[in-house]
Amino acid sequence: MATTDIRFKRMQGEYRTLQDAQDELFDKVDTFEAAIIGLTKTVVSNHELNQRDIAEIRQDLGELNEKLDAIMKHLDVPYKPVGFVKE
Repeated sequence: MATTDIRFKRMQGEYRTLQDAQDELFDKVDTFEAAIIGLTKTVVSNHELNQRDIAEIRQDLGELNEKLDAIMKHLDVPYKPVGFVKE
């Protein structure tokens, strides 16, 4: 019966090794999942910030265009639109 004890110990060792490997794999998956969730939140946050920045830049550009138009009009600068214009 000495071999029975040895076999049980070997099976117990194999089971522990399998459990340890599975635990390590699960920990890595949890870590990757947390990283992906964090990255996704960061991307969404950056997208929202970029959209606000784009809106502000468009507004600033519109104001600058109005100022430039006013200066050109004040100085009587001739202006011919660039691009396709129906004549």
